[in-house]
Amino acid sequence: MSKNHNEIIKCPECQTEGDFKVWESINTSDDPELKELIRSGQLFMWKCPKCGNDCIVFYPTYYHQPEDKVLIHYIPDAPFMAINFMKTLTHDPYDESIKLEKGCRKRVVTDMNSFREKLLILDHGYDDRIIELQKIFLIAELQKAEPTMKIEQVFFNKEKDGTTNFAVKTDGDHWGRAEFSSGTYENIAKSFKTALDADKEVLINSDWALALIEKEIS
Repeated sequence: MSKNHNEIIKCPECQTEGDFKVWESINTSDDPELKELIRSGQLFMWKCPKCGNDCIVFYPTYYHQPEDKVLIHYIPDAPFMAINFMKTLTHDPYDESIKLEKGCRKRVVTDMNSFREKLLILDHGYDDRIIELQKIFLIAELQKAEPTMKIEQVFFNKEKDGTTNFAVKTDGDHWGRAEFSSGTYENIAKSFKTALDADKEVLINSDWALALIEKEIS
């Protein structure tokens, strides 16, 4: 179920206070219009009623998309208690009478970029675990081709024309693009099928991917 409440926040520019709606839980079956609002970031934006300053307000929320059996818990920083909670969660976080769908994919994310990436991966029907593994192999290829390259972040990305690729951030805050290969995606899915079938983790990131790869090759 979707749940929200209002909080008073203060503009960092002019110190004016105003109401801000915090969504503790979002269920797209109850409120399908929130699908686009969370993807655009509007649910985390507040405009000062006096000076018009636009502010980003980071707050934890549960995003449940029942039709695709996905529950994502966005919690900025300190995810450890959330990880343990999500691993054992079998029902709606705010209503024990609402059971999670069988096979519901549960995830914890700790920053907004990763949250948006999870939603983008979901929209394209991909498995975020395979995407994370694909990133590790991509980084290895890029660094083999250019050993001095320092890669800081890689995100699954969608261009304005609808095509997908990987956005690659290198040191100095430089961004580039790398090909997203559906063939590589399928090969990784086949190679790691047994390991992925047994995997129950909810924090899926580069650390998780590296640990899985090391386990498989050891």
